[in-house]
Amino acid sequence: MALLTMTGMSKRFGSVVALQGVDFTLEAGEVHALVGENGAGKSTLMKVVAGVQAPDEGSMKLAGEEVRFASVTEAQANGVVMVYQELALVPSLSVAENLFLGKLPRLVDYRALRSRSRDLLAQVELKLDPDAEVAGLSIGEKQLIEIARALAREGRILVLDEPTAALSATETDRLFGIMAKVKASGVSVVYISHRLEEVFRIADRVTVLRDGERVGTRTLADTSADEIVQMMVGRSVRRYERPDRRSARELGRFEVASAPLRATSISLQAGEIVGLAGVIGSGRERLLPTAFGLHGSARWNDTPIRSPREAIREGIVLVPSDRSTQGLVLELSVQENVSLATLARLQRYGFMQAGREREQTHRWIERLSLRPPEPRKPVRELSGGNQQKVVIAKALATEPKVLLLDEPTRGVDVGARAELYDVIDDLSNRGLGLLLSSSDTVELLGLSDRILVFREGRVTTELLPPFDYEEVVAHVTGAHQLA
Repeated sequence: MALLTMTGMSKRFGSVVALQGVDFTLEAGEVHALVGENGAGKSTLMKVVAGVQAPDEGSMKLAGEEVRFASVTEAQANGVVMVYQELALVPSLSVAENLFLGKLPRLVDYRALRSRSRDLLAQVELKLDPDAEVAGLSIGEKQLIEIARALAREGRILVLDEPTAALSATETDRLFGIMAKVKASGVSVVYISHRLEEVFRIADRVTVLRDGERVGTRTLADTSADEIVQMMVGRSVRRYERPDRRSARELGRFEVASAPLRATSISLQAGEIVGLAGVIGSGRERLLPTAFGLHGSARWNDTPIRSPREAIREGIVLVPSDRSTQGLVLELSVQENVSLATLARLQRYGFMQAGREREQTHRWIERLSLRPPEPRKPVRELSGGNQQKVVIAKALATEPKVLLLDEPTRGVDVGARAELYDVIDDLSNRGLGLLLSSSDTVELLGLSDRILVFREGRVTTELLPPFDYEEVVAHVTGAHQLA
């Protein structure tokens, strides 16, 4: 008997059909991958399981008993715990307080809290001070804290929504080790991901959704990545291989420093994409926010960059790694978000030029294949991947000379990812310089003209094409230093 059975699940949001008659089963002690393009209904289906949303139609059984959760608390009480793609941490609270958020008594024994927190952090092999404020942590560290918090609830169903989107290869290996232990203890895992190489590595079965409907379920041993991609998008998707687009013209040079990142100098040519690789804590994740004037010290061609305003004035713009808190105003519409960085250009005598604003928004909706193509739709109602497209559209609307891409395809499906790669390639063809910081090694190999590897706060290696996957991973993990 299956641990979880969902039958005929349907859900609408106004005129949008999110789920239509979806069936899904989860066996005890299995890892079941749930895949599909952005907007396919994956997160919506799991939010029904987690008590976040109620279905319009359909039934659900847990261990053979009919259930219908009215809240997240009720779902957790029945052993269902979900780690969401959009992190739910309180930046102003400490690591320890976030780990036990919602379970803290009125009078907190902070010594005991720190001790319990260290035990949880050890489970995800994260070396952090329990008293550290979450606001100062990287997106990858925050993701691991979310996972540690979910493990603390000791549920029988663990739902992970894009858990490795901001993790390097090393952190991903760590997470998969944790999942193997969880599975061995009898816990079932639903693993939502766009990274098919991870699905084949960790999952027992995979269910594919498309346009809110279930396309099929396969045992991983009996299918292939190409079959799953075609089930997801209804067509084959080509692998991206980038030709060398660099020119001999140097755009400029960044000089940056921001602990743990030591003083670093990076030159950038017109049309060049420089990939940045490194594990969390290597300094890699600090470079782009520093270059954009968010912290530390930065100079571009000897001009100080002390704020994002000064960076944009120099033609430098950042696509941040955490779109929900740094890249978007979720309550505003697509059009309002795209226009935020270009308000001065869209105004005349203090009044917005509605026609120019609409024209700008429609251009980027079409160029980035935003779904649904509705400029007035609140960004909060979009899928994670389509939210990411809005962040990129806002950045490109400023017409930058230098684009800083921090985990640009985090939470983006394989079809949309190929579209974004085409956009990035087109930007380099137009002479932009791009710095690409990514935890996805395959992405770095496909897009970069050079790869800079960070370790212990500095650039330790510069790699030139043709790139080798194993060589990049060896440099990132320090295996070359040990050889």
